[in-house]
Amino acid sequence: MKEIYINGKFLCQKVTGVQRVAIELTKALDNINDPDLKFHILAPSNIINKLELNNIDIIEVPGNAGYPWEQLKLPKYCKKHKVVDLLSFCNIAPIKFPGSCFVHDLAVIEAKEGYSWKQRFIYKYINKKNIKKYKNIFTVSNTMKNHIESYYNVKNVNVLYNGCEHLKKANEAKPSFDIPQKYYLAVGSMNPNKNFAAILRIAKNMPLDNFLIVGGSYKSFREEKMEIPSNVKFVGYVSDNELTYLYSHAYAFLFPSKYEGFGIPPMEAITLGCKTVICNNIDVLHELYDGICDFEDFDKIDSLKSSYKTITESDIETLKEGFSWYKSANELINILKK
Repeated sequence: MKEIYINGKFLCQKVTGVQRVAIELTKALDNINDPDLKFHILAPSNIINKLELNNIDIIEVPGNAGYPWEQLKLPKYCKKHKVVDLLSFCNIAPIKFPGSCFVHDLAVIEAKEGYSWKQRFIYKYINKKNIKKYKNIFTVSNTMKNHIESYYNVKNVNVLYNGCEHLKKANEAKPSFDIPQKYYLAVGSMNPNKNFAAILRIAKNMPLDNFLIVGGSYKSFREEKMEIPSNVKFVGYVSDNELTYLYSHAYAFLFPSKYEGFGIPPMEAITLGCKTVICNNIDVLHELYDGICDFEDFDKIDSLKSSYKTITESDIETLKEGFSWYKSANELINILKK
């Protein structure tokens, strides 16, 4: 039996896009329980995301999650315990023990305004050292596969699409804050690449409509002295059950992001019954959502149209057939077996 060790840094981080991928693929791998592979998680001491796993064990490697743990303590443990295969889900892996790694995007290179100089230096340095040594590189869209192969001049990039089944409508819970009867919803971090400034501009020109933004806070917009219209409400982070409610009751979901490796939120909105999803006009979102969502150039519009395409049950089924954590986990297993 082949043993695969998973870099468990994601268990100690707030759940955004890459952590979501790591969590859902880990749970899918646990449910599949392939007889030829045995998975273990090597995790730091400060776990905050507790997973209920039946077949994958969690081994503590003392220390708190961060670059020193990942680059020093984790490879030291791997060498001491003769670990052969290390799988890292969240963009970077130890320089001294690269193994297999997911590279979700090249944002620190292609959309660098959203990162500090320190983050850009660390990510670029580690990826430059590692990426040509990886046994396997995984990414989440064909658009990003082409970018990675072109930039690093490599050919060993495998595409594993993200899944859509992690949020379930039956588990929705209405948030405690006041929710307008009709509202436009947006979800994402406060990274400038998410382009929430476009929503502020649109909201200003649509004063009779309400806009809810989930994720982070409005502090960064205040610091940049951007005007926040009274019809925009930043609700911060919410639970998955609360997010499910917000998706399923939204009048429309807006995704103005300028840069994505994949883009999970539109998929979540669609599968939870939001009837209108409007994405920014970028290549990767067309790859995933052409024929299902509407598209706008969010840098050029000042207001939304009165009507857009209505998402059908057939659209939802098409999406579910193409994007599944279980399906991607099986593909991952087949590649790791080789």
